[in-house]
Amino acid sequence: MKKEKQKSVKTLKRILWERYFSPYIRQRDNGKCFTCGDKKDWKKQHAGHFIPKGSYSDTEFDETNVHCQCPKCNTFKHGNLVEYTLKMIDKYGREKVNELRQRRNKVKRWKSGELEDLISYYKSKIDEMSKL
Repeated sequence: MKKEKQKSVKTLKRILWERYFSPYIRQRDNGKCFTCGDKKDWKKQHAGHFIPKGSYSDTEFDETNVHCQCPKCNTFKHGNLVEYTLKMIDKYGREKVNELRQRRNKVKRWKSGELEDLISYYKSKIDEMSKL
């Protein structure tokens, strides 16, 4: 019997983002852009970060840091950060926004097991949403 090769952290992060976390965020927000309010089918929208994701970002898979955004706000307006900040303060409060900002430079070295757990978690969240 051939042993299955373990996926790398980089591969697991990509799978988590593309198949589970990003689709979950866009569906959670019903395809409505957090910054401008534009509503489309969730599949045509993006999942945009308040604190930009980086290769070692502690906030990359934090649900309070990521919201549905239209391609115009997320890509062409580079996140529409002034409006994003105002909406974040309104939704979560200044304290949470400051906490996310403090975590911006916190190094997070993901382990395969952590990412596999998140994949399972967001897969089940998406499955639950599809039953509604």
